[in-house]
Amino acid sequence: MRPGCEQTGVKIVRWIQSLLVTVYVLELIGATAVTSLGWAACRILRINWISSAPLWLAGYVFVYNFDRLYPDPADPVNVPVRWRKTVKLRSARISLVLLSSLVMIVWPVLTGRWWLVLLLGFVLALLQFYSRPIPGIRRRIKDLPYLKSLSVPGLIAGALVVWPCLENGRPLRTNECFVFLWCLLVLAINSLVFDYRDIPGDAVFGTRTLPVELGRRNTICLLLGLMMATVGVSGWLAANALVSAATPVAMIGGCAGFFLLILGQFRPMTISVFADLFLMLPALAQFLP
Repeated sequence: MRPGCEQTGVKIVRWIQSLLVTVYVLELIGATAVTSLGWAACRILRINWISSAPLWLAGYVFVYNFDRLYPDPADPVNVPVRWRKTVKLRSARISLVLLSSLVMIVWPVLTGRWWLVLLLGFVLALLQFYSRPIPGIRRRIKDLPYLKSLSVPGLIAGALVVWPCLENGRPLRTNECFVFLWCLLVLAINSLVFDYRDIPGDAVFGTRTLPVELGRRNTICLLLGLMMATVGVSGWLAANALVSAATPVAMIGGCAGFFLLILGQFRPMTISVFADLFLMLPALAQFLP
């Protein structure tokens, strides 16, 4: 192969890598993963997901890109790739924040749920203090380890399961509660892994996340317990014919691979990508026989 062709090939590969990193850093993969989890929950419960999906996607994009506009001092240590792109992607983040805001205003109006605009505005106003100090308290939501570790996954799981059930007139019975628990466990594992990844920077800058409080060993034990519970709930769903019999096997494989990943010496970005792909596993399992 000619040297010129080799250089062109290298440039193309680097451009593709840069594009993928940019897409990921802008939280588009995470938003897609959460939306896929909501789709899986609604499909299992056989309720409408179309009216909620645009709001799941737009809400996630808004919250996390708006949050990233406020610099976190631990980012250079925890996620150096994202930190290096902070200034470069600021305009793109602002554009995504504005676009997602438009979706969250227009979609409820188009679907006859104008009151959701007020509710979403209130919730998003509170979530802006995830990385910003709360006035008068000078603490962030992420500085409250137990509240942050439980409230964020709980809020998202509620939006993915409880909200569609209420809108579709479905009472929260046993099946609905187990699907909610399934989503909550998957989201809690995802959140805990991100905090586990961020232990070095969070410890230095005094961010008291649950893994910082527990230490690496206890956090790994907690993750193992959550993964076992996830597999157990998957088995219950399969036993009650809500998911395929292969779903618990897929979740076992996903949890095992994920567990080995966090024990290994992998880059923060690699752990981040697999943490979000783990959220997609329930949706992918829906296609298993």
